[in-house]
Amino acid sequence: MAGEYLRFAIGAALATRALHRRSPIDVVYVHTPPDFLVLSALLPRIRGAKVVLDIHDLTPHMYDARFGNRRGGPVITRILRVVERCACALADRVVTVHEPYRQELARNGVEAAKISIVMNSPAEDEIELVRKMANNGVSDAFMVAYHGTVTHWYGVDLLIQAIGRLEGRLPNLRAVILGEGDALSKAEKIAKEFGVEHRIEFSRKYVPHLEAMTTVARSSCGVIPNRRSQLNRFALSSKLLEYVALGVPVVVSRLETLAAHFSPEEVTFFKPDDAGSLAEAICWVAGHPVAAQEKAERARKRAEAYSWRRSRSRLLDVVSVGTLDDDIGDDSVRRSERN
Repeated sequence: MAGEYLRFAIGAALATRALHRRSPIDVVYVHTPPDFLVLSALLPRIRGAKVVLDIHDLTPHMYDARFGNRRGGPVITRILRVVERCACALADRVVTVHEPYRQELARNGVEAAKISIVMNSPAEDEIELVRKMANNGVSDAFMVAYHGTVTHWYGVDLLIQAIGRLEGRLPNLRAVILGEGDALSKAEKIAKEFGVEHRIEFSRKYVPHLEAMTTVARSSCGVIPNRRSQLNRFALSSKLLEYVALGVPVVVSRLETLAAHFSPEEVTFFKPDDAGSLAEAICWVAGHPVAAQEKAERARKRAEAYSWRRSRSRLLDVVSVGTLDDDIGDDSVRRSERN
């Protein structure tokens, strides 16, 4: 992976240099990881271009989740924090997706005044299109949905165990798991061990986003089964925002950042890493459809504050050359605190 990152960074630097020679660049927008990709914008920056660094996930947290237990892992994590801090220092503006990340970056020494929050919200026109596409699909089953990467830290195996625990309690329970990942084969194995493979449909491959969203829109309940980890402590799942925008009741792992954005009156929480607690949460949604839908409506209203319409406006502010030239101190912090 490190080699891929390095090759891409070199390719991006060469491409940016060629573009800047052809026509001077005003703003270079760099999306991490890796954080050192900001170096690809160095030449345009020296020649007057502004640089925006977009951090959706903190690289030290990502590394720690996958490799932190390996020998030398803590040392590499500290090095990645230094790289993150240096990358942010080279940028004129830093964009991240929510307030807990803004605070974490500031704790790592990033100048708080240059950090703006632009949430990774679903686009309203896409949600409306999905609603129209989903109207022709009706099922008598209680359908639980998960869409995204199938990996240990996202807890898909916990969802399968929960379905196993509900065998006999919810006879019309079904599940759809859309996506692929390094834990897919283990997830299928667990389904067979619990004898619930007939209740679960695995796509076993990447599903185009609109197609996945349409399936989700037809479901009875969406699940965010994230496990505890440093990465997930700060993660605000885009899946959660999509379920909420579509009006689908959601069962959510009670992790810090997820609980900071939605309340128990809006989503149904369960204890992280606990398949029994997850099973009870799903059972509650199935047994209280009216109350669950009322929660979903309250969540949808709450999410209006997180809408792409508002996020888009902030992003345009960030990338506009005039705004980048202005004093970004107090106003940037005030915008972040309001979100």
